[in-house]
Amino acid sequence: MLTEKIAEYYYKNWPGETPKSINYKEISMGKLLRLSAKTYPDSEAILFEGFRMTYQELDHLVDQFATGLSELGIKKGDVVCIDLPNIPQYIISHFAILRLGAVSNPILPVNRYVEIVHQVNDSKAKCMITLDYLFEEYLEGKDLSKMECLEKIILTGLSEYLPKIKGFLGTILGKIPRMRNWPKQIDHIEFLEFQQILENGQPINIPKEKIDAKKDPAILIYTGGTTGIPKGVTCSHYNLISNAQQTDIWASTQLDRMSKVKGEGGMLLVVPLAHAYGNIGMTVAILEGWSSILIPRPPEKLSKLLNIVKKEDVTFLPGVPTLFVKIIEEPDSKKYKGELGSLIACICSASPLSKSVKNAFEEITHTKILEGYGLSECSPVVSLNPFKRTKLKTVGLPLPDTEVKIVDLVSGNKILPHCLKEDCEKCGESEQKYIGEICVRGPQVMQGYLNRPDATDKAFRKDSNGKEWLYTTDVGCIDRDGYLKLKDRKRDMIKYKGHSVFPREVEDLLYNHKAIAEVGVVGVPDPEAGENIKAYVSLKSDYKDLITEQELLNWCKDNISAYKYPRIIEILPELPKNLLGKVLKKDLRN
Repeated sequence: MLTEKIAEYYYKNWPGETPKSINYKEISMGKLLRLSAKTYPDSEAILFEGFRMTYQELDHLVDQFATGLSELGIKKGDVVCIDLPNIPQYIISHFAILRLGAVSNPILPVNRYVEIVHQVNDSKAKCMITLDYLFEEYLEGKDLSKMECLEKIILTGLSEYLPKIKGFLGTILGKIPRMRNWPKQIDHIEFLEFQQILENGQPINIPKEKIDAKKDPAILIYTGGTTGIPKGVTCSHYNLISNAQQTDIWASTQLDRMSKVKGEGGMLLVVPLAHAYGNIGMTVAILEGWSSILIPRPPEKLSKLLNIVKKEDVTFLPGVPTLFVKIIEEPDSKKYKGELGSLIACICSASPLSKSVKNAFEEITHTKILEGYGLSECSPVVSLNPFKRTKLKTVGLPLPDTEVKIVDLVSGNKILPHCLKEDCEKCGESEQKYIGEICVRGPQVMQGYLNRPDATDKAFRKDSNGKEWLYTTDVGCIDRDGYLKLKDRKRDMIKYKGHSVFPREVEDLLYNHKAIAEVGVVGVPDPEAGENIKAYVSLKSDYKDLITEQELLNWCKDNISAYKYPRIIEILPELPKNLLGKVLKKDLRN
């Protein structure tokens, strides 16, 4: 009953043009691409460094590669790893695997030998598709016999889908990294060539697999979770397509311009496709018949991304705060002001976005950055800010058909109320009664963790009405207007003199200081306080060497509540981050 009341809170500010519930396509991901290829055959599906491919061409290549994989023995239910950056071969491989009813298992292209071995063995992958220079850098010379289940490695090169002259010059000038000698066999593993498999694949022979969209797994996204041991998040075809439809309808019903760019828009994919965030960007692009504009590695001068936006009529740009910070810090970015009319919106996730960065970026681009919330276990999007009622310091409202509740951090059984104050920031110490673990229900919620029944059972719980909820381990609250506010991960919570302090909240407050570019807050052992609050910060270029740690401490004392301001501040040139740009708290603690 209380859940329905909580739903009323966020429906109070629900965008009237957006349905609260929608009909979902119960089809496979391979069928999704097929439908877009039939609807938008001549529309651009992929743009990569000047190389362009239509939907009709992509669909044909996916059929070819699926047939080639089938002839290698890959069948429904088999796991295939993809260790590739954002290049056309990733999209071809991903959809070919899914078209066979096999399971796509992306590996982040920065993962090293030990991480790769764990992921291959844990998923029992039979085959891996990887870039030659990634193999050379992270796997060549290592003991490949430890990947006992792996039968084949398919190698590909960066130049295979570049314009011919660009690929030729890049290769002879040494500007395109490549492995000169591709092996044929190492230990028990056979090595094959991507293009050869394509050539061998005759689409007429592609197996006609019957795929149950709701039951059959489509993707394994590996996530560290609370234990730090990477776990495979299993999502079905239905999970992925539902989340793409939810995200798409959120934008298309609230933005009139969306109807004009079907089959013509562009999704600028800087976020790795191997991450759940990049994967949803690619899936939405295919749903809309847009071009996936692939960036395998962000350019040194990030203002060049704005040139791509201008030149290629980019529609959406998913990103993380670090990306937006670096773009606005470059003087060249200002010259694009007023020239990025195609850009409808930017989506920001992974970590807090400061008001100053949001305002500066929106001033240059004349478009909004919307903050949202997601996790791999939810395919990944749970909530987004409405386009016309964006609320700072929140991650918006749950998507259609998505339920969210906040439960107490001790038992997880008590549903907590929403904040009653007009200004949620002024709840003070009484805010604890509103803050708890975020729980989610919806069509995008994962099937479970691969080979981890205990972790799966711990993640899912049924309420008194028999409804099953995902306990996310993220901590937050629902404010007076029904918007979801993130506080932190349960494991990152700091206990300072008996008070629960949430690093993300302290980080949000620190971003109000005009000099701070990046911040990471962690708890450090303290014999008196239990844990002390320490902030690591990097400074904006205009303030480097002009602000001291003591000045920042003084500002914190004046502007942040006594029980949660940082007692220790350390200025670093740059904070350690993962491939997505998220600050690595574990590295800061170490």
